[in-house]
Amino acid sequence: MRPRLVFLIIGFWLVAALTSCKPTYTKENFKESVIEICNKEYKLDVKVETVGKTVAIYLPVTDLWDYTFGLTETAIKKINDVSTAAMRVSISSEAFYDFYVIIAHDMRIPELQLIAVRYVDDVKRTLLSDISRGEAQKRMLIDRKINPQSQKEYAIKDVFEKMHLDKKLQEQVMNDFFRSEPATLGDIGYWNNRFYVKDISLAEFLAEQIANRITYGIGTDKKLSEVMMIKAMKGLYVSRPDSRFFQIEFLPERKWLKESEGIDMGREVFQKALEVSYQVLRGYKFNDYDYVEVINQFDGKKMKVLRDDLDKYRPKKTKLEDVMTVEAF
Repeated sequence: MRPRLVFLIIGFWLVAALTSCKPTYTKENFKESVIEICNKEYKLDVKVETVGKTVAIYLPVTDLWDYTFGLTETAIKKINDVSTAAMRVSISSEAFYDFYVIIAHDMRIPELQLIAVRYVDDVKRTLLSDISRGEAQKRMLIDRKINPQSQKEYAIKDVFEKMHLDKKLQEQVMNDFFRSEPATLGDIGYWNNRFYVKDISLAEFLAEQIANRITYGIGTDKKLSEVMMIKAMKGLYVSRPDSRFFQIEFLPERKWLKESEGIDMGREVFQKALEVSYQVLRGYKFNDYDYVEVINQFDGKKMKVLRDDLDKYRPKKTKLEDVMTVEAF
């Protein structure tokens, strides 16, 4: 279930920033400005890093999770405050960053982190009422997970200990071979005083958003959520010399209820994937792809829809068979 996290970005100063000709913050003082606002206005100590057109903000807290591992109200407020500071500087800066990432962790359990990714243009469009706040919420990426780098380092250090390697040599090997920029959005995090952040592209952001919205759509559909669940969902944007496409892989699981016997889980997810892909790619006016491919990991069946055919899709009217170029059933 997605955390109920709402980023508060309302304020006359934000609207003014959108219409102002002179930037309030320079590219040179961007990081310091975010840190200063968080510290002075919200009493929060954060760290900030930039990679390309992506801003990463690390927020350590003492009460991120409650006893059910849900976000506490206090933590939500702190994350909202950091988000507001980030957007305030992003919108009013000459730096022109495209994405910002908030990495929050509970210092009691540093391995478990919350990662939130937001596209700056989505915030601007929300403030100008070009998109609804409900749609804006759907466009955020929110992920609660074990930090990937911590998992990697724990496993490798266990091997080092068995080999009785010198501590200094362990660190050298770790730095040389096992600490590098993340390859995907799923690898983003903060561990041992170091950011693991990549320059996010719009295409990979949309791929992950499509995957998230499919999972959310299945989980909030009263009929489908009673009979099935999504065990795994992954979205990628693949760029090759001869083709560019979105690849969505999913693993469905049936809930063993009598009512689920007549439900074709794969088809239901394919249909939802078609709807969501159309909504997201059309909403962003994104055309730099040749097709969308959706793969059912359970049985290997796949659906492939060309961009031109996806453009012709109409919600609740178009059947899967009308747009697929690969037979999935």
